[in-house]
Amino acid sequence: MKGLIDVHHHVPSAEIAEAAQRLGIPMSGDWSPEAAIEAMDANGIAAAVLTPTIFIADVGDPEVAIPLHRATNEYLSGVVKRWPHRFGAFATLPLASPDAALGELDYALDSLGMDGVLLPSGIGPDLIGAEQFDSVLAGMNERGVVIHLHPTKSHIGIPKLSPAVVDFPVETTRAIGSLLASGAFDRYEKLTWIMAHAGGCFPYIAGRVARSDNVEPLAINAPEGVSTYLGRMYFDVAVSCHPNAFPSLRTVADIDHIVFGTDYPAFSREEVDEAIAFLTNEAGFTKDELDAIGSNNVKPLFPRLTAAMGASG
Repeated sequence: MKGLIDVHHHVPSAEIAEAAQRLGIPMSGDWSPEAAIEAMDANGIAAAVLTPTIFIADVGDPEVAIPLHRATNEYLSGVVKRWPHRFGAFATLPLASPDAALGELDYALDSLGMDGVLLPSGIGPDLIGAEQFDSVLAGMNERGVVIHLHPTKSHIGIPKLSPAVVDFPVETTRAIGSLLASGAFDRYEKLTWIMAHAGGCFPYIAGRVARSDNVEPLAINAPEGVSTYLGRMYFDVAVSCHPNAFPSLRTVADIDHIVFGTDYPAFSREEVDEAIAFLTNEAGFTKDELDAIGSNNVKPLFPRLTAAMGASG
C-alpha cells in the first residue's frame, strides 16, 4: 500500500505542550513536522490529517480551554500552510464554552482554513450527545463539517490501567450511543463522522443495540434504525488492524466507509508497518479495496488537501 492518507495522526509538539504548560496543564511533546514526514515516507504515507493529543480536546475549564484551543489551532494550521500537500488538520474547539466553541469554529474554518473538527467522546461525565453540546453540533451541521470523533479517558476509569487500553474503545461506543439516543445523528445529517479505532466496541454490539430500534428513545430519535446511521459513518482502522476487529467492522461498514489511520506517534513507525502488512496480506481485501481504504475514500472528504496533493504531483 502506497500513497496512503492517514486521518489519525496526533501532534504532541513542544509548541502545543508549552502553551498547555503556561495554562497550568502538565504536558510534554517532541513531535516535529520534519520527523513526521520522515516517518510517513518510510511507511508509504503521502499525507496525514493532524490532530492534537485528545487531552487538549477534552479540557473542561473554559478559561484554560479557550486560549489553549486557539494556540493549538494556530500551530496546526501553520504546519499545514508550510506543507499543504503533506498535511491537513482537524481543528479543536473549547466545548466547555459552547459560544466560544462556535466562535473558534468560524475562526478555524474561515481564517485558518482548517479541514475539519476533532471532537472528544465527551468532557468529564458528559458524552458528546449531551444537550449542552447541541448548539455546537448544530453550528457544525450548518457548515457540513467533517468530524473526527476520538475517545478520551473515562470519568470512571480502571485503576492501574491506561485509559488507552480499555476506556478508549468503550468511550467511543458510549459516545455513538449518546448521539443515537439524543437524535443528533438524525437532526444533523450534513455532518460527516469519522469514528476512531474502528468505532470502538460499537460494531460488535450493533445487533444488540438495533434490537431497541422500536423502543424509545431510539424509536423517536433514531427513526431510520441503528444500521442506517452506522452505514453513514466512516471508520478509521487505527489500532484495529487485527483479526478480532475486522469481522465486526465489516458487518456495519461498507468498504467505501473504511479509511486508513495510524494513531502515530502513539503507534510507532514499526507498528504502522505491521498494521499496513495486516491490511495488505491478512485482512482479505482486494487491490481495489485497499486503494479505496488507503486513500480514495478519504479524498472527497478533504478537498483542499486532495487538490494540494494533486497540484504537487
